[in-house]
Amino acid sequence: MTRRCMNLIALLLLSLGLVSLPAFDAAADTFVIYGASGNIGGAIVEEALSRGHEVIGVSRTPANLTNQSPSFSAVSGDVTNPSSIAETVAGADTVIIAVNGIGENNTPEEATTSRAARAYIEMAGRIGDATPYVIQVGGGTTLFTNGVFGLDEFELEPGTRRHGLWYGNWQAVEAFRASTGLDWTVMAGARGALGDGERSGSYRLGGEETLFDRDGSSYLSRLDFAVAVIDMAESHAVSAGRVAVGPPY
Repeated sequence: MTRRCMNLIALLLLSLGLVSLPAFDAAADTFVIYGASGNIGGAIVEEALSRGHEVIGVSRTPANLTNQSPSFSAVSGDVTNPSSIAETVAGADTVIIAVNGIGENNTPEEATTSRAARAYIEMAGRIGDATPYVIQVGGGTTLFTNGVFGLDEFELEPGTRRHGLWYGNWQAVEAFRASTGLDWTVMAGARGALGDGERSGSYRLGGEETLFDRDGSSYLSRLDFAVAVIDMAESHAVSAGRVAVGPPY
């Protein structure tokens, strides 16, 4: 099946509000995961390993990555450095960026999400067709709720940590949208709605709008968000777009 057909199928599924991506046969792939030691990144690592994939966890301090799976390896790397990224992702099938953080001045430009997106795009410009597909975990404040843009719901003072983090996520989305020739997807759950909970394997995908269940809740466990991310990595169903992830209706 061609990539164009896959994208058309995925867009149809999104419009219908179905709970999963189309099922494609997926052989074992190699996934590079930045933020592998974090709450969301760690869940993504475990989901990928449970499906038989090879996982390379990246950290500036790889000794902190202690997963004992024979399919997991830890390497030193910097997601904000294009040269480091190019060296780390060579030969990977998909790169997953699940990072967060802010610089000392709390500006959006210093936010790790923003810097990571810009660095990946710069790296892609250097290595061209060898660039792997990339999924970045985005922020829920970049979604709309009943047509209202998330960042417009709050009065955020520049120079504060929240302003830097939230607008950094938006800068990452805008950077990817402005890129050319890059295969990317940004996936975001609702603001503050990814938490502890069991893995049900069920979720729903959308476009720009925050997703709610029939009771009005946007809660989704991190484990089910990880299912959605790895489903996307395996199917590669939506390219050059932003995807909302939420609970089944």
